Amino acid sequence: MLAQLAAFLLGLLAGGMLVIAVVLVPFWSALPPADLRAWFARHAGRTGALMFPLGAAATAAAAAAWLADRARWPALAAGAAAGVVAVTLLVNEPANRRFAGPVYLSDADVVALLGRWRRWHWLRVALGVVAFAAALRALG
Repeated sequence: MLAQLAAFLLGLLAGGMLVIAVVLVPFWSALPPADLRAWFARHAGRTGALMFPLGAAATAAAAAAWLADRARWPALAAGAAAGVVAVTLLVNEPANRRFAGPVYLSDADVVALLGRWRRWHWLRVALGVVAFAAALRALG
């Protein structure tokens, strides 16, 4: 049951991150920097309200599945999910706060920060897909 739950949640997480990468990031890139910051201030909380609990639940389920099985595929799923969480907490979420916050950022700073955010987000997508694929493989 844990392995199925982990695969389900990791699939949702990977899919959600892929939607962000292919829908929201191009939209953000097309906005003038001031409009991008205004968008983040208004809407980033809703994205986080979905993705934070989903990421936590997916990682917890993957870790529990690994602890129950102690096999290679669940270990890879849990490790990749933990990587998603680490990149989120160390790179993307601090950038989100800078976009949404009152701190001064020049237009060039906003563009550079979004470029950095995008590159790290694609790493999160890759880790999420690896976690999902490993969780599926663990199902047999």
